[in-house]
Amino acid sequence: MKKVIALIAVALLVAMGLPSFVDSTSDYVDIEMKTYGFKSYIPLRKTFEGLGYAVTWQAENRMVEIVKANQSVYVKAEEQYVLRNGVLVNSQVLPLVMNDRLYLPLEMVEVLFETYQEKSPSTMRVYDDLKSIDEQLPKLKDKDEYDKLLSFYPEQTFRYDSIEESLEMDMAPAAEKTVTGSFDVSETNTQVAGVDEADIVKIDEKYIYTLKDSKLQIIKTGRGNLEVVYTVEENGFRPTQLYVTENKLILIGQEQILELKTYEENGRIMSMPIYKQEALMVKCYDISSLEKEAPTLIKSFGVEGDYLSSRLVGDYLYVVANQYTYRGSPIMPMILEDEGHQGMETRTLAYDDLAYFPGHVNNNMLYTMGIDLNNLTTEGLDVKAYLGGGDELYADKDSMYLVLHANSSMWWRGWTENTDIFSFDLKKGQIDFKAKGTVPGYIINQFAMDEYDGYFRIATTRWGAEDATQGNTTLNNLYILDETLSEVGSLENLAPGETIYSTRMMGEQVYMVTYRQVDPFYVIDTANPQAPKVLGYLKIPGYSNYMHPYDEQTIIGVGMETKLVDGRVINDGVKISIFDVSDFSNPVEKDKALIGTGNSSTDVSYDHKAFLFNKEKNILAIPVSLVSPTYGRQSKDAYIFSFTEDGMLDFRGAITHAGLMGAAGYYNAYDNNVSRILYHGNDLYTLSNNWLKLNDFITLESVDLLKR
Repeated sequence: MKKVIALIAVALLVAMGLPSFVDSTSDYVDIEMKTYGFKSYIPLRKTFEGLGYAVTWQAENRMVEIVKANQSVYVKAEEQYVLRNGVLVNSQVLPLVMNDRLYLPLEMVEVLFETYQEKSPSTMRVYDDLKSIDEQLPKLKDKDEYDKLLSFYPEQTFRYDSIEESLEMDMAPAAEKTVTGSFDVSETNTQVAGVDEADIVKIDEKYIYTLKDSKLQIIKTGRGNLEVVYTVEENGFRPTQLYVTENKLILIGQEQILELKTYEENGRIMSMPIYKQEALMVKCYDISSLEKEAPTLIKSFGVEGDYLSSRLVGDYLYVVANQYTYRGSPIMPMILEDEGHQGMETRTLAYDDLAYFPGHVNNNMLYTMGIDLNNLTTEGLDVKAYLGGGDELYADKDSMYLVLHANSSMWWRGWTENTDIFSFDLKKGQIDFKAKGTVPGYIINQFAMDEYDGYFRIATTRWGAEDATQGNTTLNNLYILDETLSEVGSLENLAPGETIYSTRMMGEQVYMVTYRQVDPFYVIDTANPQAPKVLGYLKIPGYSNYMHPYDEQTIIGVGMETKLVDGRVINDGVKISIFDVSDFSNPVEKDKALIGTGNSSTDVSYDHKAFLFNKEKNILAIPVSLVSPTYGRQSKDAYIFSFTEDGMLDFRGAITHAGLMGAAGYYNAYDNNVSRILYHGNDLYTLSNNWLKLNDFITLESVDLLKR
């Protein structure tokens, strides 16, 4: 009604020759109106095509797709709801279908456009300014809006026909952590200092906490003391990640939810187990008295779904999970709680508690969970649910950024290659939505993102062309966004034809490795967020999948060496590079170490937590799986390096679990593959699924051995 009054005022101002609020320089189209049954309508196709939009009729869904640049509208022939830039809005009036053409009622024009005006009783002027999206994520009102929203995404409703049975692991699996005090123990290799990441093993002053199959083992450390002192196993629960604090153990994993259905048959009361979708459970244990007693389960929290990622900041745990539907059934978000072992209680979120990410809607669900570890009650739990899902996550102490790849949305539009970013505030266990933004391209992993000096930086690869003669190729980019996730600066079209393999962001510098046949190592300066620039680059054979700071002037790269054979570039073993970046304009690979040949590999390429480094302890260690020249796979062992006084690599030796208790060969030695290396003072531990081996930190000689 306010818009109608405003338009009448505009008409009066124009008639009087006075200036109006309408910007006459804006793009607009004058459209003939038609009246049917006391209501006025304008032709959809003619209106939007006149404003430069592409209009496509989706016959199968009886829906019109209207797109221009980053603007989009979806209108269904028999629906009063429309989708405007991914947001569901209710026009209260259905569009009109006449002679196979679709007409928009003025009520629908009202919810779509900021400005329009009647130029005459039969003509309307519509300006090219779709209504903007509110800063907050849109929320649903009820079940009806839930169904209406999903109707615009018909393929997504039935996208997942079966329950995901495997846990989606964090982008980088796991390692270890200092939990309290200043003990000389190794820590989990994390992206952000002070922000812990979950892992398969943690270590403190007295114990190693590690997962094996569906159990947690607590192992006493020390020479001659190796012993599994406690085993934690919960019926139906499969832990896959863990944290350890000063007095708490947190296990994260999947649990089968079982409900008993009762019914009457032949006069008898019968019961039948109903297995529901697995739930992601977070179980918190008291470990303050391990010298006297086993861990005690305090509280379990959970949601139906699969693990995406988590972070621990002080005494506050933040967890993100995706829930996929079973055969297209609607999802109602459910929160699960168990006080000790007293029995699982459930509560369901209402429809008006659900928000959604515009443009990324399906009947899957994304959950954020904030847990105050000092208040393990319902009051200490913050759970929010969003229609859709998440792909990657970055977090520091105060903020969390969730990214979604745009190709997961409008299935009929094909690959659009945008990454949507949603930021959240983290505050004492609360996770609150803050802002949203979009950049072109896709990211490789969490290290392609970071927050520095109030700005969010993100590196992407996209398909495109640097110029008209380039043809279709890959291009690499760095975008810098402000707190509202609006772009303030960018560096685009780096290394045409190549793809980002790794990034590391340190202070004002961004280090980027792209690859096709050689490894361009870029040094990018972001001191001026509005104008990031390349300071220097280096081209060498091979590539780095992971980069880690040695100090402010030196970067460690872990990846693969390559060589040219018969015109083809092939892998030629694992490579550790030492890059000297003391002169940003002239980076140098001052040293490298090659391990194995061919397709030998290291878990560090996809799992940053398998990387052990401590400059003060003068150690670098990675697990490496060797492949012989005949492609016979050998054991996966720990390769240990130190550094010379001038920062060059010094190979000290390899530690293997192969051959222990007769295990040998490719097929039966998997459980003897070393997955983690950690230290406790002068003891160096190597961990495989079957063994924990204690080695001397200096000589690397085997000192003690525990069969797990």
